[in-house]
Amino acid sequence: MFVPVMCGTVFVHRAAMQSAPVIETNVLVPMRDGVRLAADVYRPSAAGRFPVLLCRTPYNKNGQAALAKFFVENGYAVVVMDSRGLYASKGEWHPYTDEGRDGYDTQQWIGQQPWSDGKVGMFGRSYPGYTQVAAAPYRNTYVKAIMPEAAQSSNFEAIWSWNGIYHLALGLSWGTGQEAIARGRPRPSPSWVEVMNHLPLKSSMDMIGVHSQFVGDTLSHETYDEFWRAMSIQEKYADMDVAAYHLTGWYDDLTHETISNFVNMRKLSRSDHARRWQKLLIGPWGHGVRSDPKYGDMDFGPQMATDLRKLHLHWYDYHLKGVRNGLETEAPIRIFVMGENVWRDEQEWPLTRARATRLYLHSTGTANTRMGDGTLSDKTPGAERSDVYAYDPRYPVPTYGGHGSGGGGITRDGAFSIQGPMDQRSTQQRADVLVYTTENLPADTEVTGAAELNLFFSTDVIDTDFFATLSDVYPDGRAILITEGALRTRHRESREMTKLLTPKQTYEVKIPLWETSNVFKAGHRIRLHITSSNFPRFNRNLNSGKPMAEEMEEDIRVAHQVILHDAQHPSSLMLPVVPADAKRGTPQR
Repeated sequence: MFVPVMCGTVFVHRAAMQSAPVIETNVLVPMRDGVRLAADVYRPSAAGRFPVLLCRTPYNKNGQAALAKFFVENGYAVVVMDSRGLYASKGEWHPYTDEGRDGYDTQQWIGQQPWSDGKVGMFGRSYPGYTQVAAAPYRNTYVKAIMPEAAQSSNFEAIWSWNGIYHLALGLSWGTGQEAIARGRPRPSPSWVEVMNHLPLKSSMDMIGVHSQFVGDTLSHETYDEFWRAMSIQEKYADMDVAAYHLTGWYDDLTHETISNFVNMRKLSRSDHARRWQKLLIGPWGHGVRSDPKYGDMDFGPQMATDLRKLHLHWYDYHLKGVRNGLETEAPIRIFVMGENVWRDEQEWPLTRARATRLYLHSTGTANTRMGDGTLSDKTPGAERSDVYAYDPRYPVPTYGGHGSGGGGITRDGAFSIQGPMDQRSTQQRADVLVYTTENLPADTEVTGAAELNLFFSTDVIDTDFFATLSDVYPDGRAILITEGALRTRHRESREMTKLLTPKQTYEVKIPLWETSNVFKAGHRIRLHITSSNFPRFNRNLNSGKPMAEEMEEDIRVAHQVILHDAQHPSSLMLPVVPADAKRGTPQR
């Protein structure tokens, strides 16, 4: 089994391994405003000072006990803290906005404890990943290294909204669930299908039975404004000065955000040391490192397995203990190349050797369904008929696969599954889905990086959505989802403002697809499908142009979408293709 970690010495406190750890529960740590947050402290039973690993979480500190004990066995003290206002911590729960200050204050407290040697690291996935990067601009001198897994840079562009389209299932279920916990109540369990279909969205919390001011604000703030800036680190990279190991998966809803953190911290951090010590790992999984090679409808083989605990020790031993374990000789980037199913080291992102390769959309006007005549080729279009489909918000395309972190049980099973690389044939047989496919590929074709759809369209409504999905079509017909992108047209010019459409006017938009790495094997085909909904992962655009929180059933408009692909309107898909003779790095099976 291949583990993407260089071999090396692991320094262990022998005495710590021979007896149970000392555990102090519900230690109240004072913040600058006097509020006290609860932490569990795990430390070796041996006398002395130790490097300390910190996790700050809104998901109950008790859930990290096993991992904390593992770190103690390997010579670390560990502090796991409940976020402000949740579980045993005091104060009021305000998602995201308090994490930077509270993180710094906690780090400062740790550095001054008699069992701390003054070197602090951080760990955690998802929200606990965000707590790491949120505290980074405060530059606590005790903090030497962090390891954010699946951490966002801006909540507007990933977790809560995607180019203006609201993450409905996740937003409503996560937001109200955390609010219930803050009030000492169990997570709500309404009929989520009814909740997701309810209009207007602003009263959906009446059906859930829990009202969250935060969720209400996420629904009403449709542009990137001060509400969202308060939860963003995008303007703060130049204030950071810490070594960071960033982890994500090709099917995480934070793929782009994690890569953005890596790229910008590598470019903008204050010191040479911090810029040099940015690392990135991307595997064939979703919202968290997986050990099971089977994911969605794919099996990536045993070589994809990653020992996350060893990965942590390798990173912390070097930066907090000074162990020369070979980390300094490793490449800054390691990616899993799907299709080939190998790990590969890289020195840069994006890959400069990738060539922008454009495939044009073609048809005779009947690209509807995978049985239609839509094609992709490098031939520029001439006089071609447009493709047309009707998007009726009352009958949306159901979520099936793709990037995601779930949705509180809403999008886990059956027709609403978000499980990454799912076979898209059921979606591609709908009449409101346009499908464009290449001929059988004569040779292996590697796509690594961010694809982009350049789309010419018109519609008869003043606002609508477009979803673009790239799939790998196998010789047996399976169409495995590789990556996807989406756009709410009112956000076509800016995330900071909205601009409605003029019906029946032609527009050109660029729809970015999330980064990926996949080898489309010889004999396979590359497929693009286009539609206007992905429900309930995202909220339905009712095509009315009204604020999404206020739209009612009577506001629903059926949108007649026209996709143009002629000489004057050459709709195309740009793919970052890595030429076979330019493949570098060190692949390992």
